[in-house]
Amino acid sequence: MSKLKKLLVTSEVAVILLCLITGVAVLAAPPADPPDGTPTINNVKVNRYLLKEGDVLIYGDYDIPYDYPETQPPADSAYIFRLIDDDGEVGIITPFVYFDNGYNKGVFAFYFESGFEWGSPHIVRISQNPAVFETPESWDYGITPSAYTTACTHEDNSMQLTLNIITAAKRMKTAYPDYTFLEPSAGGTIFSSPTGENYFRGVIYGIQAMAPYLFLVQPVIADLEAREWTTDEWDEYAERFTGTWVEEDTEATAEQFGMTTPGIMALIFVLPISLGAIITTSIKFRRIEPGLVFAILVMTGSLLMGWFPGAVYAIILQFMAIYIAYLWFYSRG
Repeated sequence: MSKLKKLLVTSEVAVILLCLITGVAVLAAPPADPPDGTPTINNVKVNRYLLKEGDVLIYGDYDIPYDYPETQPPADSAYIFRLIDDDGEVGIITPFVYFDNGYNKGVFAFYFESGFEWGSPHIVRISQNPAVFETPESWDYGITPSAYTTACTHEDNSMQLTLNIITAAKRMKTAYPDYTFLEPSAGGTIFSSPTGENYFRGVIYGIQAMAPYLFLVQPVIADLEAREWTTDEWDEYAERFTGTWVEEDTEATAEQFGMTTPGIMALIFVLPISLGAIITTSIKFRRIEPGLVFAILVMTGSLLMGWFPGAVYAIILQFMAIYIAYLWFYSRG
């Protein structure tokens, strides 16, 4: 008998808890009131090639007017944005809840990696969720042909998106004057932190890669391809005076000594000037470093004129690197 009583008590407790849980769930999601005006979609823009070839981003402003949004269920549970073409629904999102419980002014975005029919007629439909509204309504807004960008490169589309989002952020600032969405930086206008960054990251996933100039810290893709080193630049320097009187005179001088033009010019001009600088600074300042700096400048200028052997220049730089390493790691004990 005692076991039966315990079983009945346990069942009653379970029923009471179930009722309480059900009641709390119902209280947490009350039916939504009708909006205090007509929900609208404005300033729709369409860009592509933002993250990959063939992708499309559709974005714009919405307004779901409520005088007391805090008394309503969150907008992402009460309203749905649908993108519709001639064949039916092609995309669905919900408002990003950040200001006013997701109601009133806000920004929305649809992103398609591929498969979007560019330029075809599309409608953005604001729908009420049947689970929240007893008699759900919907409002349709067509995307005009002028909303589609004419830009065909990633750089141009990224810049257009950057400018359009800055304008949208300014409209959000007008709607929510107590918040800061943008701030100046050395590189231009960027999102403020945390409000601007957090809001637009939530609205447009991947916006930092789409429009990196809106962020103070920008992602950079490292170029990991192996670089092929050539002597093309040096060859161009060596031919600087080709076909001129300078070439004729220097070649004539080199022939008299049985040397190449860079070799004879280095012997006649570069070597005396460099050694003179090193000797002068060692006597006057008791140091050869100023003379070495002057010498490398003379050699670099002569190299650009084609009057200094490139191989010799490379060897001298290596010796200088060894000498600098000696000064840093050994000479100071």
